[in-house]
Amino acid sequence: MTPDRRSCIHRILVIDDHADIHEDVKKILGVTGCTSSLTNAKAALFGDGDTPTPRQSGHRFQVDAALQGEEGFKMVEAAKNEGRPYSLVLVDMRMPPGWDGVETIRHIWACDPDVQTVICTAYSDYSLDQILDQLGSSDRLLILKKPFDTVEILQLANALCEKWILHREAAVKMDQLERMVQERTAQIEHAMLHDKLTGLGNRTLLAERLAAAIERRRRHPDYRFAVLFLDFDRFKLINDSLGHEVGDLLLIEISSRLTSSLRATDMISHSTMPIRVGGDEFIVLLDDYREEPDAARVAQRLLDALSVPYLLNAQKLHLTASMGIATSERDYQNPADIIRDADTAMYRAKARGRARFVMFDANMHEEVATRLDMENAMRKAMHDSEFLLHYQPIVRLDTGRVTGFEALLRWNHAERGTLSAAELIPIAEETGIILPLGLWVLREACTQLCAWRKQYPEADRLVMSINLSRRQLLDPELVNQIHAIVSGAGLPRGSLVLEITESTVLEDPIEAIKTFERIKDLGIWLHLDDFGTGHSSISCLYQFPLAGMKIDRAFLRNVLTSKPHAVVLEAIISMARAFDLQIIAEGVETEEQADFLRRLGVGHAQGFYFGRPTDPASAEKLIQSGMAPAAKRELAGVAT
Repeated sequence: MTPDRRSCIHRILVIDDHADIHEDVKKILGVTGCTSSLTNAKAALFGDGDTPTPRQSGHRFQVDAALQGEEGFKMVEAAKNEGRPYSLVLVDMRMPPGWDGVETIRHIWACDPDVQTVICTAYSDYSLDQILDQLGSSDRLLILKKPFDTVEILQLANALCEKWILHREAAVKMDQLERMVQERTAQIEHAMLHDKLTGLGNRTLLAERLAAAIERRRRHPDYRFAVLFLDFDRFKLINDSLGHEVGDLLLIEISSRLTSSLRATDMISHSTMPIRVGGDEFIVLLDDYREEPDAARVAQRLLDALSVPYLLNAQKLHLTASMGIATSERDYQNPADIIRDADTAMYRAKARGRARFVMFDANMHEEVATRLDMENAMRKAMHDSEFLLHYQPIVRLDTGRVTGFEALLRWNHAERGTLSAAELIPIAEETGIILPLGLWVLREACTQLCAWRKQYPEADRLVMSINLSRRQLLDPELVNQIHAIVSGAGLPRGSLVLEITESTVLEDPIEAIKTFERIKDLGIWLHLDDFGTGHSSISCLYQFPLAGMKIDRAFLRNVLTSKPHAVVLEAIISMARAFDLQIIAEGVETEEQADFLRRLGVGHAQGFYFGRPTDPASAEKLIQSGMAPAAKRELAGVAT
């Protein structure tokens, strides 16, 4: 605590084996004056005014005395322990038969390093250099030669007590500053290691703890740990539809449930730690668990706790999580690898239906390695222009004439031959390559259609159909990019069809509708692809600005032998007509299927019966003839 100059009575200790010295010092310092020590010093040095008397002292003093060094040391020690330390100690150099002044000061400083000290001596037993050799150089030590007078004692007492106060004030301020620095440092360190919204640990803290766990596993093979990677199903839909404020409240509630649920794992693991790694992704580090099935038990407990409905702003929200688990059994060497494998298992859980957990295994690792190789090869193929488009004709069933083509992606792989879109698109979607690849498909197909329209008069009404992926739909620049490509190719309105599936819009149908409306305003048609294979096809018919639908090949496969299939197909066609949609049946492979569709009044079809996907040169022959080969055969049969 900082001393108060107005009320402080300085305690001074005189250690001298002559009692008369004690009395002399007490007489000099024993009366309180009112003038400042600075004034007294000035008067003494420069003769301004009378010689100061005890009543002119700037500080008040209490003088104690000891006859021997050891006795004085004990008094200093007691004063320090009582919280009333001495400001100044006057020590005689010779005090036989006990400690001399140097030994006494050495002990006193070890007990109270702040006390100011004066050696009083009439002899030359020690030179100044010898004293400094034994005690060290210090600003706490002065030497006063005996005999001394009133002015010397008074000046030293006032000056050194003032110095003692300043030193104490500085020490207090330094302590306060150090505490502030420590508190601020702790705050910064906490902010660096914890998520601001939820208070959970962040990626940095996770990396530190995982690195420590991996090192411990290396030293103790029996030690086990696991990473549980959680991602919430449909969180983006809730976040976007109800607002980010509700989304933040939901994340806070999720964090609270994770923390509460993990407290119940004490019998399974010595330590668990929930981490928010970003967005709606969380990781739980299960540390030092006992048995392999324990990780699965913790995972199921968490999924159960997180699936209980959330009540936020008087709204009940239903939310589930998908989880991937990677354990230390694979002897990971760095934190990124185990996080990656847990993330891979989490995506496998989503693919298997969500709201479940999946344990990472060796097969997944091989699949990931294969997929990574494929990703790298695809990026190289983009750079080396190894992708190409094939075109499958779409025909009018009543005339057999070719009315358009669907552009289908192909890859001339150096080792595996020609790969289809079905093999490419899932990897392209997952890795993000679909964005530049999708734009390339759009640009290439539009450029090709424009060239055909200019070269062949009979192609002036051809339409090009192109598939739109889920990742493309999430790109905020998609509509502007489509507009630039179509305008650059010089295609008129009504020349382009974009095909979408239900899966492309399930995560965020509201934003999808806005995007579709903007695409429609560009004069581009939207068709619903693979109708009937999803969970909400009927709702898509009246929610989205559709111009047509494609009947999936699954409905044609048994339509001639199964009455239920025929009934369902007829119902689909009736619904499409009710919504005034163009109908295209895909997957037509036989003449009997084509005849059945004609009888139901289906307008357009595509499939192997009319023509397989083919290169641009072969497609041009169809344009020149104006009719698919199968349609020509049918007409020839009718003529015969």
